[in-house]
Amino acid sequence: MPSMDYFKILNLKQEPFSNSPGPEFFFESTVHLACLQQLEIAIRLHRGMNVVMGDVGTGKTTLCRQLILRFTESEDDRREIVTRLLLDPSFSTPREFLAAVAASFGLVGVESAGSEWVLKEGIRNYLFQKGVDEKKTIVLIIDEGQKLPEFCREILREFLNYDTNENKLLQIVIFAQNEFREILKEHENFADRVNQCYLLGPLNFRETQALIRFRLARAGHSADGPRLFTLPALWAIYRATGGYPRRIITLCHHILLTVIIRNRARAGWFLVRSAAKRLTPNPGRPKRWTVTTTALAAALFLAFIALWYAPTPQDIARHPWPTVQTAQLTTPAEKSEPLVPPAPMATTVKPAPPLQTTATAEPSLKPDPGRTAIPPAPSTKAAPAPSRPETVLPGNADTKKQIPSRLGQLKLREGVSLPLLLREIYGNNGTANLQAVALANPHISDMNRVRAGETISLPAIPASPGSLAPEKIWVQMAKKAALEDAYRLFTDYPSDMPPIRLIASWNPREGLVFTIVLKNGFSSAKAARDAIQHLPTGAKIMEKTEKGTVFFAN
Repeated sequence: MPSMDYFKILNLKQEPFSNSPGPEFFFESTVHLACLQQLEIAIRLHRGMNVVMGDVGTGKTTLCRQLILRFTESEDDRREIVTRLLLDPSFSTPREFLAAVAASFGLVGVESAGSEWVLKEGIRNYLFQKGVDEKKTIVLIIDEGQKLPEFCREILREFLNYDTNENKLLQIVIFAQNEFREILKEHENFADRVNQCYLLGPLNFRETQALIRFRLARAGHSADGPRLFTLPALWAIYRATGGYPRRIITLCHHILLTVIIRNRARAGWFLVRSAAKRLTPNPGRPKRWTVTTTALAAALFLAFIALWYAPTPQDIARHPWPTVQTAQLTTPAEKSEPLVPPAPMATTVKPAPPLQTTATAEPSLKPDPGRTAIPPAPSTKAAPAPSRPETVLPGNADTKKQIPSRLGQLKLREGVSLPLLLREIYGNNGTANLQAVALANPHISDMNRVRAGETISLPAIPASPGSLAPEKIWVQMAKKAALEDAYRLFTDYPSDMPPIRLIASWNPREGLVFTIVLKNGFSSAKAARDAIQHLPTGAKIMEKTEKGTVFFAN
């Protein structure tokens, strides 16, 4: 069956997920469009050499073709700008590289050139003739730039010496994989010639959805017609591919084939997962699972040994490092106080019975809360100082049982202000929260002018009870132990799904956790279960809050 008829089953005019870089299927994501615009500006301004780097499958080759097309759209550009493309620069000798460049420029007598000097002079004369006499812009585009040998990079550096008082005569654009970054670090004389270096990353979830729908529309799928991918299916595609365009296109191609073979109307979450597993078989998984299990068992055994042979208070007194570690667990406002939960935290657990103490007792002489308080007997001898159970020292207890002083660190994303970040993490960006964040980030002089990419330390600000109304049923979308992982899921969450909120909490069993829940709870378990049916796999009714749970400003 011809491919055209094959996809007519899905009411498509052509294959939407072809792996050839067709220009009509170029998706202008935020990253790719910004890179393309900057390259075009740099070339028109004759800035010399520019580099674009990215992992395999981030769209470098497609961007390369699109850049060439940009300079053929108008008659003026076709007359004034000349683009030449080298696909595989893995040359074995300098003469071979020079001959390839000369041949791409259309120079005659390349094969009979007697030496490298003759080839260089021919290229030099060509650049001056086109650039100075004819006022043309010559662009040499190199794909797979990580394959460039060192002698090729040296020749390119020499080409950049061909210039006038106004500009460079040769514009060079190198598309390379990320290992090219190490080459730039090791060869400063070459890196100094780079005008700008642009890094391509994977798409986020919103752009992944947009890419898939854009290609379907280009292939003839009507926006008013039935959707070929459910929303959970789109999420599963994003999670399986990591947002890399090439992986997205390959997986979607196999998904549509499966839809046709199984006579389905659309692809759902389970179908996507099935296609992804067939596409990327992983025979080494059982072995890695065994290694991981062994490592986990060894870690638990070492932790048991560490607890069994925990140092005594006398041993700790001989080593100053635990005191330094304890100081790191306190905020600037709490340095003179023992590390105990603040007042709002105490409301989440049942208060212990009051202890009998004397009015003149020093803070260091408080009795152990786990024992019966006995009035001290009169004695002329100095009584030994009891232990201080309020302070948690490393090696004396599981670190999960330590209430943290901070939630973690995040880099401020482009287009996100600090108040918005605080609202996403703490639930509000009030003055108290802003002041606490300012104290935790002394390196930031002006909290009103925090630049994108700045690392923000987020303190653990305790909240009063009731962050999650106990009378409601809550649906948990995900739970993570690290703030970075939870925030990544939070920001990539699709905008057309029910709103969510991020809850930071601590409990004695799990330690610090970050839970993503649907923003609005449900009045009954049935309503929550009905909602879960339309959500991605993994969504579930949230378990009852554990005793001793502490919430942090949300």
